[in-house]
Amino acid sequence: RATYLGAGLPMAQRQHGLQRPFDSHQVGSWVLIGCFLGLFYGLYLPLHLNTAAGIALIALYSASAGSALVFGFLTTHTDAADPAVIAKRVGPPTVSGPGAGINYCYLCEVGVAKRTRHCRRCDKCVAIFDHHCPWVNNCVGANNQKHFVLFVGYTALLSGYAMVLLVLRLMATLNEPRLFLTTHSHGPQEPVSMLYMFLLLFEALLFGLFTSAMFCEQLSSILTDQTGIERLKNDYAPPRRSAVQNLSETFGRPCSLLWLLPTPVTFNGLTWWDILPTEHEV
Repeated sequence: RATYLGAGLPMAQRQHGLQRPFDSHQVGSWVLIGCFLGLFYGLYLPLHLNTAAGIALIALYSASAGSALVFGFLTTHTDAADPAVIAKRVGPPTVSGPGAGINYCYLCEVGVAKRTRHCRRCDKCVAIFDHHCPWVNNCVGANNQKHFVLFVGYTALLSGYAMVLLVLRLMATLNEPRLFLTTHSHGPQEPVSMLYMFLLLFEALLFGLFTSAMFCEQLSSILTDQTGIERLKNDYAPPRRSAVQNLSETFGRPCSLLWLLPTPVTFNGLTWWDILPTEHEV
């Protein structure tokens, strides 16, 4: 079994990414996101509170930032374990031992679904395991892939939107330097503000490139119905389905605007728990 920080001690099953020990990548992402949002609101917000258009732009930016933070939290806090593993925590499984499911995990000591894999970082079996993400300190699988995809998608959108606003502001500043100064006497001075603006632009570019790449990679896996590990190992042949059907397997059925909202994934009103017997009989 996995060990705790390499000390040779058994590591308890991690249920979500907010359990200690935190990953250094996770802590770093919290710091970077906090600095990015703090600097943006501190520098950009005071400059646009005096116009209706400026307030509308800030409201749209805030909606994007809020969506990214909510989906980031849901990705981190959602238990991605196979339903059989979660059920075992509540009580002993009704059927145990090899043959209890499509596959049997000797580490979790429970029968699991066909596409479930064991994550040694979290020491648990994850349903349709895609990867372990150090940035959220959690596994990405069937239970939280929707949240993860929307997390990186909204973050990419937020970064792109911030870059557009910052570039427009910098262009206006070069044409009229006095526009850069805030109306507050205690506001940042122009040279320092200009430096912060360029740092924000650079950070937005890095965030945008990284999350856009992650979003495209995840979308490709969903549309082909094959995770990165399954492509590498070539041990799963996905059924032939349309793109909408494959998207529905991650975001839920039927297709609706709920795909873009922080709602639980359901399949015509049924949850993963409801379809568990069917999944194990496939």
